Amino acid sequence: MAKERILVVDDDPAHLALVEEILTGAGYQVKTVKSVFQAKGALSKFPPELMILDRGLGELEGLDLLKEIRSDERFQSLPVLLLTARNKVPDKVMGLSTGGDDYMGKPFSEEELLARVAALLRRTKAPPSVPKVLSVQGLVMDLDRHLVKLKGKELDLPPKEFELLAAFLERPGHVLSRRHLLQRVWGDTEVALNPKTVDVTVARLRATLGDWGKRLVAVKAYGYQLEADS
Repeated sequence: MAKERILVVDDDPAHLALVEEILTGAGYQVKTVKSVFQAKGALSKFPPELMILDRGLGELEGLDLLKEIRSDERFQSLPVLLLTARNKVPDKVMGLSTGGDDYMGKPFSEEELLARVAALLRRTKAPPSVPKVLSVQGLVMDLDRHLVKLKGKELDLPPKEFELLAAFLERPGHVLSRRHLLQRVWGDTEVALNPKTVDVTVARLRATLGDWGKRLVAVKAYGYQLEADS
C-alpha cells in the first residue's frame, strides 16, 4: 500500500534524483519539480502531504514560495522540510520563522532524511481529539462537566459506569472487546481483572438507562456494541 504523497522542489537534478530514490525506496509517492512555476502547478494537481523545499531555486528564493503557499489557506498546515546547502544558524532561523516546519542541511544522510520526514508526517496525522460533548439518540454526555442527560433528565452515574458509557459513545456501532473496555475504564494496572467485571458494570449501566440501555448489546464471546441507529 502506497504511503503519503511528497512533493520535492529542487533545481539541482542530482539532489532531486537522490531524494526521489530515497523516498520511493521507502514507499512514498513522490513528485519532483525543478522550479517555482512547476511547484505551483504540482501543489494543485498532486496535492502533497509533505513538501521538501530547497531554498535556492534560481529564478526565485525558495522562501518566497514558502511565504506564498502559507498565505493560501489550502496549504497553511502543509508540513514543509527545508533541505538546503544554506546551513548556518541565521539561515535556519530565517527558514523556520518564514514558515518551515524543519530545516536540514546538505549533504545529508538517508537515515536522517527518512526520520525527519516520518516525524513531520506523524505530527499532521495525530488522532482527532474526542469531542467534549457526546450524543446518541437522546442521550448526551458532557465530559468536561461530568454530566449525563437522557431525554433532558440528568442521570447520576458512578465513575466506572460513566467511563464505560463514554467508551461506547466515543465509538457507536463498533464492537468493543471486554479487554479493551477493561483497559479503557479500569486502566492498564488492572487489566488482569476478571472480564466478568465488565459484564457486571454493563448490567448496572443498562438498569440505570432503562429502555435506552437495550442499545448496549452483547457480542457472544467477545464484548459489547452500542447500536446507535436502532
